Amino acid sequence: MRNVTDEFVKFALEYADYDKIPAEVIHESKRVLLDGLGNALGGIASDKGKIGIMFARRQGSNGAASLIGVGGKSSAAVAAFCNAELWNGLDMDPVPHVPPIVIPAILAVAEERGSTGKELLAALCVGQEVARRLSRVLLSIMTKSIMKYGKTPDFFGNSNEHIIGAAVGCGMLMKLNEKQMRNAIGIAAYYCSLGVCRDWESTSPKSMIKYVPVSWMAQGAVQAAEMAELGYTGNEYTLDSEYGFPHIYCREPDVWDPEKVVEELGSRWFFTEYHYKPYPVCRYLHSVLDAFAILQEKYHFSPEQIEAIDCHTAAFVANPDQYSVANQVDVQFSGPIAMALEAFGYKPGPTWQDKIALNDPRLLAFAKKVTMHVAPEYAELRRKDPLSWYGRVEVTVGGQVYTESVDYSRGTNKDGYRLTDEEIQDRFRLGANCILPDYKAEKVIAETAQLENAANLTALFENLCL
Repeated sequence: MRNVTDEFVKFALEYADYDKIPAEVIHESKRVLLDGLGNALGGIASDKGKIGIMFARRQGSNGAASLIGVGGKSSAAVAAFCNAELWNGLDMDPVPHVPPIVIPAILAVAEERGSTGKELLAALCVGQEVARRLSRVLLSIMTKSIMKYGKTPDFFGNSNEHIIGAAVGCGMLMKLNEKQMRNAIGIAAYYCSLGVCRDWESTSPKSMIKYVPVSWMAQGAVQAAEMAELGYTGNEYTLDSEYGFPHIYCREPDVWDPEKVVEELGSRWFFTEYHYKPYPVCRYLHSVLDAFAILQEKYHFSPEQIEAIDCHTAAFVANPDQYSVANQVDVQFSGPIAMALEAFGYKPGPTWQDKIALNDPRLLAFAKKVTMHVAPEYAELRRKDPLSWYGRVEVTVGGQVYTESVDYSRGTNKDGYRLTDEEIQDRFRLGANCILPDYKAEKVIAETAQLENAANLTALFENLCL
């Protein structure tokens, strides 16, 4: 049986050498970094983001890691906490939700330690890859339950395991040796939040904790690596021991597969296959939003003309009260509200969750016209092709029903659906323009594109903050 821990550690130490990482992998790491920085800047106005900033400032300014957008310094652990909240504030980060845990942690450590652009990029690639390989296996807990029972499992986590990839990336920047890196993994695994996602999913109004406590995981990753650096020990082989991480975390039979976790390690980079999110809502809603957009482009229905909308998609509906918008997180998981925002022409991004939108009486009135349904064909199509995000919309106008369906939502990692570099840059500008002047936003784009030439991250963060 493969030893997952040792293979991850060997992988991290080998690919700390930037020149060994394929150019296309480096390129994708820049794309996801720029996309996330835009999300973080846009997330400054989110409720989660505001509290993250207040929390960080309460911890003091003793440190060398920046709070994105707003400026000020803190320790790497505290900056990771704050920036992760910003990163995930709009729920616009790619799926699976690796970036808001892994990147803020690594970015904070890189700034604090004076890392070069090449060192940062190598750590981002390796950290995300370790996290993505773990989630590739562990997400099957959720997938199996949806396919078998039509619902998410009663006990499961969602993306919490990404803390291990983040700790590995942080450890690379701290120059940890093999033993220290194994300990960082072991400590991070104990930080890992267990499966409380079902509890969050089933409550309304939605809490800010969401499907994963991204900020705790990012902060914990930094602390795990720092503690290992200082000599603190964990279970060095928790990914491989009988009663270690897999035993605790995998409550479904036949989920943990060490062979699958490390297959093609170093030759295939799974993190480059993210699904980007054009809309700041749960990914399971994107297909019906795409289908509605197609109908709108064809027929140009006004909101007043529409009598009813029936949406058919996945069984996963995180908000038990689809018509409630008590807070911003409710909006991110409400199909009817998302359809209303699209119908009234709100541009997907920060404006979908600002107070103007949430207080628009037209939205709630229109949302009552929208009904969410489980599409029986969703699970079947997903079994045939895991990339499928099927959605069907039926719009009733003047007593006539107009129907549109999509098998793959925009942003999916599939030919014809991927976001271009230009679209990623535009997404960044959408978030950046919430707080940065245009000239600084353009400098961040340029700095990110040439990050391998940076002696440190000073210029990048100077332009990321007011």
